[in-house]
Amino acid sequence: MRKVTFLGKMPDPFLKADGTRVTPEEWPEYKKALRDMIVDIDFGGMPPRPEVLEVERLSEIAPNAPRGRFGTWFRIKAGSKEKQLTFLLEITLPWVKEKVPDECAPIGEDEKYPVLLTGDGCYHNMDDVVIKAALARGYATARFNRLEIANDVKYSQEGGIYDIYPGMDFTDISAWAWGYTVVMDVFERLSFIDETEVGITGHSRGGKTVLLAAAVDERIKYVCPNNSGCHGANSYRCVVEGDKDEFDWAWRSERLEDMLKSLPTWLGPKLKEYVNREQELPYDMHYFGALIAPRYYIQNEGMQDYWINPVGAWQNFMAVKECYRYLGCEDHAGAWFRAGAHRHQLPDFETFLDFMDRARAGLPLAEHLKVNPYPEIEKNFDWGEK
Repeated sequence: MRKVTFLGKMPDPFLKADGTRVTPEEWPEYKKALRDMIVDIDFGGMPPRPEVLEVERLSEIAPNAPRGRFGTWFRIKAGSKEKQLTFLLEITLPWVKEKVPDECAPIGEDEKYPVLLTGDGCYHNMDDVVIKAALARGYATARFNRLEIANDVKYSQEGGIYDIYPGMDFTDISAWAWGYTVVMDVFERLSFIDETEVGITGHSRGGKTVLLAAAVDERIKYVCPNNSGCHGANSYRCVVEGDKDEFDWAWRSERLEDMLKSLPTWLGPKLKEYVNREQELPYDMHYFGALIAPRYYIQNEGMQDYWINPVGAWQNFMAVKECYRYLGCEDHAGAWFRAGAHRHQLPDFETFLDFMDRARAGLPLAEHLKVNPYPEIEKNFDWGEK
């Protein structure tokens, strides 16, 4: 049997020190200091915005290429005046069949496209099947490999962005989220990208990354953390335990203690002080959802992804949803809790694309994104609508 334990109540993001609540009108200004505080504790802050940004176009794929789509590679150079790193960005545009292209002119580049972006190039989850599905809906796709910005090696914070900004406290996840902010800078320079219609998604550690990126960069309009788990779109105060004593990811949920042992470069120095004291944190991860509001937010979760803790993810989402309701944009937040375990495949991408399509068309949230997967479990907060 699995047992759900709550480590104290999830706090109210809108509660001021004097006991009054922040009004929706006050929230845009109030949340700035709150964001800085929780990003500092959870992720050790963010790397500085780049002083140098260069974009070099490297290649093209003609519309009659075997994959039947148009794609371009860019080399991005970003960093301080003294030192920069480089990483690759691939952008794929829909094939506008009605137009006959000039051999020297890319198809569709006289139009501005909404974009589906991921930094999970190392995972290859956004494969040709996913790209084709996005293109068919009229979206451009873009992907980069976050490991070109910072490695993901236990106890190692060397190379890449760490050589550019040495001696700072930011984490691997901060570094990868910085990559998204740089790509948003790039989008603003490209005539064929609608930088106001960008959706980002990432899986597992990539899901933690997009949650942070959207919280710190308000140019990102749609965000979908996929199976992001502990230190992602998941309540620190909800623990699921099994009846086995030994380590077994199929019987209990991951906690900060586990991450500190195996993935310490993901945790901000101040967050490490809260290991086994999660209930003392002055926030929980639904605060990140509140920071993203009134932009569009959707969580994708697998109900058999026990280590990732789908029960804690649902507690987080209920609190996020209450934040959105309070701010008057309840239909901008949804959650898809599907059968299955840890994955990021076509159905997950299509759920996000459906969500974006409906938002862009001004349609209400789809009903299946409102379904409570755990009706037998009470919510772990007592603020908000009764």
